[in-house]
Amino acid sequence: MVAFAAVLLLGILKGVMVAVVASMLLLIRRAAYPHVAFLGRIPGTRGYSDIGRNPDNEAVPGALLFRVEAALLYFNVEHVRDAVWQKIRSTTGPLRLVVCDLSTSPIVDLAGARMLKTLHATLQRMGIRLQLVSAHAAVRDILRAEGLEERVGYFGRRITVADAIDEFHGGTSAVPPAVPTAPAM
Repeated sequence: MVAFAAVLLLGILKGVMVAVVASMLLLIRRAAYPHVAFLGRIPGTRGYSDIGRNPDNEAVPGALLFRVEAALLYFNVEHVRDAVWQKIRSTTGPLRLVVCDLSTSPIVDLAGARMLKTLHATLQRMGIRLQLVSAHAAVRDILRAEGLEERVGYFGRRITVADAIDEFHGGTSAVPPAVPTAPAM
């Protein structure tokens, strides 16, 4: 609509340039204020999705699950942090676990890693555990370089939200067993 109106008012070249600028501004805004989805279990499955879009999803008592639907970068970490803290403050009942699903965050920069590190430290002081799951390889690399694996525990690529909740409920461990090695001869 912007392109159509701009072309009619300003001519083809200037109208297209206005449309390009408007598109860039919309992309920057979307990247700066990504959707933070709070997750619930899809009834009858081990899957989890946005409880805001699917109100029939089941919340996990004692746990808060969230997914940032964008890269975690220096210009959007404050928005993400604020959204998570707002949800933590509004949660009724005792909270013992916060799960951050990184499956839709293809990139995490140093500011994003430090935000997660600070979130972990603050939650830990409150007696709440932070679990990171489904991180991409490049994301795992930067989080490990920032020392997060030593603090929050293993967050390999195969750990899912369902695995973290199983572990939280006392089921199977989210840490895969060690691969047995052949005995030395």
